[in-house]
Amino acid sequence: MAPTLSPTTGAAALEPHEAARLKALEQTVRDGLRDFQRTGQALSEIRDNAFYRATHENFEAYLQERWGFTLPQAGRLIEAADVARVLSPIGVQPQNERQARAMKAAARIVTELEPEQQRVVARLVEDAGDTAPWEDAPPAAELRIMAGVVKKLEPETTVHHPDSGDEVPFDSLSGPQRYEVVRTQVDQKTQAYREKQEARANAPQPEKVNWAEWCLDYAAQALGPGQRLELVIEPGEQPRVQARVMDGETGEVLAEGHEAGNLKRAVLNLVAEVKG
Repeated sequence: MAPTLSPTTGAAALEPHEAARLKALEQTVRDGLRDFQRTGQALSEIRDNAFYRATHENFEAYLQERWGFTLPQAGRLIEAADVARVLSPIGVQPQNERQARAMKAAARIVTELEPEQQRVVARLVEDAGDTAPWEDAPPAAELRIMAGVVKKLEPETTVHHPDSGDEVPFDSLSGPQRYEVVRTQVDQKTQAYREKQEARANAPQPEKVNWAEWCLDYAAQALGPGQRLELVIEPGEQPRVQARVMDGETGEVLAEGHEAGNLKRAVLNLVAEVKG
């Protein structure tokens, strides 16, 4: 049976139950524009069931005309809502869209875990929050470490016994011992991650070079009498630049570097050519 067409738009009309559901979902979007999870879930259902079809040809047109959203904006909301839905059972509640999307990698790992493994991650989250309380949710990187360690420890994985230090299969340990192994590995990896981040933050920042000034300095120091440095730029979708040394009197090209996509590389290509 062919779908009923709307007499005004020619688009496929909604069944009564679909129209009622669309009305409820749109009310959710309207009421929950500050709640990324409810809004994302509602938009996802509207998209997946094509509830927009009675008034719009596609989801993108519906978003723009009904809500003033672009398709990428709606996609980010839907993605963030999916992440929040996955993480909620393990006790993680992202507070906003940006925070949720930062946890996308961790959520992907969580979906690959067995229910028992997910419960282990939930306990890790709870224990970590007790020892070092977060303002609202665990940092995305640390949550990813927790989920990654749990996923990696298969029953046959060889680990160090938490009491004796002997190498034993992971599944030969008792429940409390397995959790101790997991928590130890999470703590070690988290500490290593934090130290790496701290070292990166404290590392001396590379000196920023003004390449226009560098070119002038190079010209002043390297060019001989009567020589000049020229930069030839070819415009286009992908501009190219070439640096070359010219004889100021005759216009003869004395040396030239390979073309490059930026000033820095063009001059360095010339330097390499001059040095041979």
